[in-house]
Amino acid sequence: MAEAAAGARLDAALMSIRGDISIVCSEDGTYSFTFRFNPRSFKENLKRTIFRVRKAALNTFWPLTPGIWSGVTTVVAMRVVTAPQSSWWRSGALASFLWNVDNMFPWEKHLPTQVRVAWLSIVAGSVGLVGISFVQRSILRCLLNYQGWMWLEHGQKPSTFTKLWFGMVKALSGRNPSLYNFQGCLPSLPVPPLRQTTDKFLLSVQPLLTPEEFEEMKGKVAAFHKNEGWKLQLFLHLRTFYTTSWLWEWWEKYVYLKGRSPIMVNSNYYVLDAISYKPTHLQAARSAGLLLAADRFKALVDWETLEPIRLQKTIPWCMKQYERIFDTTRVPGKEFDMVLHFENDPNRYAAVSRKGVWYKVDMVVKGANGKWRTVLLHELEKQFEWIIKDSDARPAPEGEDAIAALTGWNRTRWAEAREQFFWEGMNKESLTMIEKAFCHIHMYDVTPSDIQKQAKSLLHGDGKSLWFDKSVTFGTYPNGKAGLHAEHSYADALTVAHMWEWVTTEERMAGGMYREDGHCKGYDEPSADQGTLHNPMRATWNLDIESKKVITQAVTANNEICDDLDLVIMTHSAFGKGFMKKARISPDAFFQLAMQLAYKRDSNGKRALTYEASVTRLFAQGRTETVRSLSNESAAFVDAMLDPSTTPADRVAKLKAAAEQHANLYKVSSRSTMCVCSDRGHSFCSVWIEERADAYTLSLSLCASTILHYTKPLYHLALLVSPLASLNLT
Repeated sequence: MAEAAAGARLDAALMSIRGDISIVCSEDGTYSFTFRFNPRSFKENLKRTIFRVRKAALNTFWPLTPGIWSGVTTVVAMRVVTAPQSSWWRSGALASFLWNVDNMFPWEKHLPTQVRVAWLSIVAGSVGLVGISFVQRSILRCLLNYQGWMWLEHGQKPSTFTKLWFGMVKALSGRNPSLYNFQGCLPSLPVPPLRQTTDKFLLSVQPLLTPEEFEEMKGKVAAFHKNEGWKLQLFLHLRTFYTTSWLWEWWEKYVYLKGRSPIMVNSNYYVLDAISYKPTHLQAARSAGLLLAADRFKALVDWETLEPIRLQKTIPWCMKQYERIFDTTRVPGKEFDMVLHFENDPNRYAAVSRKGVWYKVDMVVKGANGKWRTVLLHELEKQFEWIIKDSDARPAPEGEDAIAALTGWNRTRWAEAREQFFWEGMNKESLTMIEKAFCHIHMYDVTPSDIQKQAKSLLHGDGKSLWFDKSVTFGTYPNGKAGLHAEHSYADALTVAHMWEWVTTEERMAGGMYREDGHCKGYDEPSADQGTLHNPMRATWNLDIESKKVITQAVTANNEICDDLDLVIMTHSAFGKGFMKKARISPDAFFQLAMQLAYKRDSNGKRALTYEASVTRLFAQGRTETVRSLSNESAAFVDAMLDPSTTPADRVAKLKAAAEQHANLYKVSSRSTMCVCSDRGHSFCSVWIEERADAYTLSLSLCASTILHYTKPLYHLALLVSPLASLNLT
């Protein structure tokens, strides 16, 4: 069985490189190698390879473009060729150096002089342009290290220095950048000073500790500085010399992929559809629209034509996370999981599930003219209609209807089941079909009665229908509503939310994708192009008694997690962010303080070390960092709210002080100077390097990141916003 596992892992690794190569290990330990040649796939893969090489060169030398290069080198060559022999262009120090270089190649002497002059001019012009491009990128990288603009207050006019800085960044950023043009210009994530990190750690835990406990913690911090701290800090500084980001790889591996607990509920997340709007009432049409829009977004990413995000249309963000939104799956391991990203497949397809049955829906078909093309909208709707009819007529039998439950189970148990039951035969083929799909669509057969049930169905469903390892899963309902479920390790929620916003907007662009009757445009219209369609392929499984027993165990474990989760979505209409902004209080800080007040009311006076994520994508390979919203100022505000003797004026003063402190902490974490965010990233690296299990060391390194209980405090939001709203904040 060990050989089988090795073969499966090697097969997965090879398939992640090329889809037409496979290697399989049989029970007797022998390996079989399969190579399938498809002329169309070969042509598309060659085209893709040439494109990647070309884009890699353009991204390396950007903002130098082929147009600029050809124009400048042509002008230089013409100027040198037409210049007199005695001019600087032909006999200066640079010209003499180039002639000496030219003489090193004996075949050059047989060429006409004018050709040699033109050739050397092009070489000199190219080298000069590359040098200028390097200097330009280096200056831009240095400029982007400055984040002083983040400290501007709302409505505050920027200083002359800041205006000059913005102007220089714009001037050096080039025109019409593609998706990854700025990656080489982004500064690296800095390693924060250790003293700064531990000082901020002490401030964040001070409200949680008694004076005696706080003094004890200060002693432990001092001992850490004296003994392990400086050594670990030195190692992190050394790591910056050979990595783009000293945190990226470790964070993904040890925070996400090493975890053995189920990713269902604990790690994965969901995104709701628009609450009061749906573009169509037909599930098949909505599924077709979402799938085609997602395919268009994938094309923008694959061909790097998606416009990169730039704050105020000037300051670039890291876009690396976008490359793994689609064609990506998480594969379980006994100790570590791994994230597999499959290269762009010209024969791309989506995996669709309904009533426990899995289908393969091709995204490339032959059109009426016999040429391959992307499937059309109305053709997809017909495919989804067939899936609904087929799954109603032939739902998955018991056991097969719950195979996806394994992906929501304990990661080690899922890895063992995968190795035992899914390493060969039709089980392996069906598993590979699901994992290599560019995305997954789950068609629910029941419409939730309210938004809370819809949210729970998107987060975990019935515990056995969603493939929790897949990077992106779109969910559609019989009434036309939809949502999204996402795995967390490969990218953060903001990246996936951008994709979801683009996809749902694409449904309504240029007149929309749907007709007034709810069907997709082109549905049953004689003038619409009709390609050669085959019914979606239905996945087949071979499950024995033992495998069904394991699947039943996974379903039982998942149901316990689902039943243990209370999810409440509330609508508050008494006031909104307009009121908060009018009072000159950050809406984000307002809500964070409200949660802390609710938690202490609900937990008999206890506090929670809450945290809020902030992006660090101003840096290369940046992901998220932590804002420790619990502070001495927020604790003082909560205590004032619970103390009946405190006057409204004192409460207002403490509220504004706490909100200002939270806003400052958020700016600091986004700048990633790690004053506050370091206790999650910086100290995490320290604890991993040291590999110590001491409770206090873990508390120090991970900063006791207690998860805020979201259930009961949300019930009390209506109670706490009333006293906050009644305060005189002017």
